[in-house]
Order: sequence, then C-alpha cells, then structure tokens
Amino acid sequence: MDYQKKTVLLKNGKTCLIRRPEAADAERVLHFQKESSGETPYLMVGPEDIDWTTEQQGARIERWNGSPDRLRLLAEMDGELAGVAIVYSNNPQTRLRHRCCVDITLYRKFWGMGIGTALLREVLNAAEVAGYEQAELEVVSTNTPAIGLYRKLGFEVIGTMPRAMKYADGSYADFLLMVKRL
Repeated sequence: MDYQKKTVLLKNGKTCLIRRPEAADAERVLHFQKESSGETPYLMVGPEDIDWTTEQQGARIERWNGSPDRLRLLAEMDGELAGVAIVYSNNPQTRLRHRCCVDITLYRKFWGMGIGTALLREVLNAAEVAGYEQAELEVVSTNTPAIGLYRKLGFEVIGTMPRAMKYADGSYADFLLMVKRL
C-alpha cells in the first residue's frame, strides 16, 4: 500500500511523525513489540511469543513495504517510537478480499494523547484508498479505552467471542468483534 509520511498535531500541542518502518528500524520494532506486549494484558501476543531475529524482522518489514494489501505504520514522538498500527488482509479468496484487519499498539506512556486516533485514521484511510470496503478487529472486552477509540472512529460491536484468550494464570478474556464500513 502507498503511504507518505506525515506530521500530525496531537491534543497536547506536540507533534507526532507517522511513517512506514524501514529495515533499519527492525531492532527498534522488535524492542517495541517485546516491551509493549509486556505492559498490558490486552494484546494477543506476549513477550514470550516474540522470537524473531533482527534480520527476520527487517525482512518482514521489507515484505510488508512491498505489499499492495498490507501497511505498517510507526508513530514517533520526539524521536521515540510511541506506537505501531497495521492493516492487512488474510483473505486470498476473491469473495473476501473487500475485508481487512486492523491492529494498533501503543506504549502505555503514550495512551490518551491522540496518537492512537491519528495512527488508526491513517491506516483506515490507506485501507480505503487501497480498495478495502470493511475494516475488522478483535479487542479484549475489558479494554475500555481501546473500545472507546474504535467507536469514536466508527467501529461497531457485532459480537463476542467468549474465552478467546487464555492467560498464564488460567483466567480467560473475551473478545469483542468490531467492524467499520469504509
């Protein structure tokens, strides 16, 4: 997918740069994935699941950057990586190609500044330009801030997947399934 980097103004008056990652960002992205997945119980991936090498992550970034139906964006504030958002299709079937999945992760210290809103708007706009007609996501049912963000940007809850995620302590989390027409 095409994307040109942008600087956006946040609620606190600071600016945030939104851009595609490059292979040179691989180590930084890996560090972000490991740290951010350990900060919150809301992500499907835990730090123990991230076992890519820097080289593998660099190759993955290059594959995504060359893909017509995938996009990964980074948000940087004052030169620091604040968050990542992605849009992709897992549907090779012709009848399902109008649908895409979106995902967003921010470091906890950047929550509530408007970075999530800006990142999500950018991937949704890119998805629409790329020809997707519907964006979909799953969110832990107790993740109220994320659900509020998704609703603010037009997502609707269409169902619940009970016991969708199991934690190490044996407890479970339900997912809300959310959809937005583009």
